[in-house]
Amino acid sequence: MRRAIIVAILISFVIKGFGQQASVDIDRNDLKSIVRILSSDSLKGRGIDNGGHRKAGDFISQTFKNLGLITINENSYFEEFELKQKYWGQVYIHSPISKLNNFENMVFQGSDVQNEEVEKEIVFGGLGSEEELNRIDVTDRFVLIFIDNLRAGIKFKKQLAKRNAFGVILANPENDKQFEQIRLTLKDHYLAKRYALIDEKIQQDKRAAWDTIQYVNSILIPNDQIQKISGLSISQLSRLIEQKRIEEAPISKVKAKFEKVEKNITTANVGGLLQGKSNKTIVITAHYDHLGVVNNQIFSGADDNASGTAALLELAQKFSQSNDLLYNILFLATSAEEVGLLGSKYHVNNVSFESDNIICNLNLDMISRKDNKHFNNKYLYCIGSDQNENLHQLMLRADNAYKKCEFDYSLNNSQDPSGIFTRSDNYSFYKKGIPSIFFFTGLHTDYHKSTDTANKINFKRLEYRVKLISEVLELLARDGLKN
Repeated sequence: MRRAIIVAILISFVIKGFGQQASVDIDRNDLKSIVRILSSDSLKGRGIDNGGHRKAGDFISQTFKNLGLITINENSYFEEFELKQKYWGQVYIHSPISKLNNFENMVFQGSDVQNEEVEKEIVFGGLGSEEELNRIDVTDRFVLIFIDNLRAGIKFKKQLAKRNAFGVILANPENDKQFEQIRLTLKDHYLAKRYALIDEKIQQDKRAAWDTIQYVNSILIPNDQIQKISGLSISQLSRLIEQKRIEEAPISKVKAKFEKVEKNITTANVGGLLQGKSNKTIVITAHYDHLGVVNNQIFSGADDNASGTAALLELAQKFSQSNDLLYNILFLATSAEEVGLLGSKYHVNNVSFESDNIICNLNLDMISRKDNKHFNNKYLYCIGSDQNENLHQLMLRADNAYKKCEFDYSLNNSQDPSGIFTRSDNYSFYKKGIPSIFFFTGLHTDYHKSTDTANKINFKRLEYRVKLISEVLELLARDGLKN
């Protein structure tokens, strides 16, 4: 409790005070303070649907105000937008003697929603052959089928949809371990919340196949639940298959619910503008959201992306001292990056966005750690410079001017089969035809884990990296992209 109170006081102090006595150059102590604040437990991992994320946004907004940056939305630094949030709520089938709950002792796979509990019958479909299914009435019922590979059940989902079944229950009597493997593999993916900008469908709902082909929901169950929902043991049901008497299996009943929760949430990018002598603008981005609280664990996101946000604020602090900027610099802390680059996507599709006046985008995401490809921390991936020769030459000039850190170009867009360039906010600008750079230090073992904490960051090296980025920004603000 005492630690939480101290952190709360510190956040209040930093929100009110950071940027009021700005140092001229990049300062590692500032970087450390900001990263520790943004990755503190009191901000709850900066998940876009919790209060910690809003506190982080307030901190960034107040910093921009202290530095005298121009607001981007009338009298506000916030660029608010709405998201539609979807996730599975209560998903279960309950028999009189057993309760099967999603990703505990069953795995639900489907898209058809059943928000109200219904009672349905279960019939035994044997191995699911046409001959077997022709002998039973599957209409508006669950059909229990034995299958030798639980991952190959798609054919039954389509086949039973044509027969107007309610759903299919799949079990693999020959390999009970397969259920547990699938449960553990799919759990986080299926239980994750999905997001979309309010005027577009969620990606899961956009797949063309689901628009033209009907499938029933499927439920995978472990072998110890077969008798509890069907009334017969595996051996008894197997005997009915061998004797071609599956229609004699008893018809059981279960109560089922597949609840999909939908709601709208409001989040915001936070932006501050430094005015230059031209109407052209350089956009610096760093996402300030992270994963929030997952399975009661706070995912602090110190590297991802408190580090990039801290760098953005330090750069804003340094360049706010300049009185002779040729070009505008927009410092944009984006939201909802972790759920599909939605903050940057909203920004570049906003009615006030003029792509012709954007010189380039520099995106800062995960810049404080080291991957396993490098022996030391004296590097910074520069991804995307191969798309524009003038931009690449500018990077080389900055690289030559600052010797304590150097660019690594090995993940440039055209050379990297993993597509790292497409996985952060720079990609939203790139798709609008704007030259874009992604500054990055690579993936590590704490990526998207609760162990991504501030104590694992070398702030001396982070300072060097931000100073190298500062060299780039100096050249851009003075020269732009010369032909």
